[in-house]
Amino acid sequence: MSDWTFGALKARNMALEAYCQNAECRRFFAFDVDALIASFGTDYLVANIPQLECQVCGGDLAIKLALPGPDA
Repeated sequence: MSDWTFGALKARNMALEAYCQNAECRRFFAFDVDALIASFGTDYLVANIPQLECQVCGGDLAIKLALPGPDA
């Protein structure tokens, strides 16, 4: 994931998602790539995203790249 930028995700119609690693929570979050680009630019590296916490339980979030579904 170290070479991926927000712009590369957008160009490939990919998503940026995260899930809580707390086994009792496991909540799922989807990031708005357009909003990330507006805030940080197209060249911002996904690897530079700081460690994030779950908004519900405070557990660590694991960030993942995702391909679009067949209806995207």
